[in-house]
Amino acid sequence: MANGFQKFIAAGNLTKDAESRMVGETEVGKYSIAINGRKDKVLFVDCDHWRVGGVLPYLTKGTQVLVEGELEQQSWEKDGQKKSKLVLQVQRLQLIGGRSQKQEADEEFVSEFR
Repeated sequence: MANGFQKFIAAGNLTKDAESRMVGETEVGKYSIAINGRKDKVLFVDCDHWRVGGVLPYLTKGTQVLVEGELEQQSWEKDGQKKSKLVLQVQRLQLIGGRSQKQEADEEFVSEFR
């Protein structure tokens, strides 16, 4: 079986301020974005952003971003039930909103995947 290819690109707004944690010596940001779809439908996407670094202070609720990366299925068990969800492993992020952070950070932030 050949290896597949996947790429996810979307623009949306952060649903809350990003949080970060250290994994080894790497800072990982966690945030969710809301993507407006057709017919007033909204898609919520959880994001893990490895090596989030200097962009973290700009990732606040309502900030409009363009994200690019790969989807990863995460699985766990809770109370004897198997659960899973898709999480976007962000490889690239661009601030695209018209808020003040756009003026302060008018450059594109790029992150390497793991």
